[in-house]
Amino acid sequence: MNINTEQLSVPKFLQLFERFSPEDKIKIADQIDRETFESRWKALDSALPDVEMSDEEIMAELRAERYSLDNER
Repeated sequence: MNINTEQLSVPKFLQLFERFSPEDKIKIADQIDRETFESRWKALDSALPDVEMSDEEIMAELRAERYSLDNER
């Protein structure tokens, strides 16, 4: 199936997407997720600083986050 993507803008695609059943929307979203994961991961990874951390520092960060979440409940 050939679709001219120049004629299919993001808003038009989303309008078309709304016509699918909830089950098909999940299948489409899963496929898009699989096909874009690597590029999204690379973009996210490049935006984050590359910081060396020891195991102890990692555990301290995890504990701090866990306890901050516990205090919010």
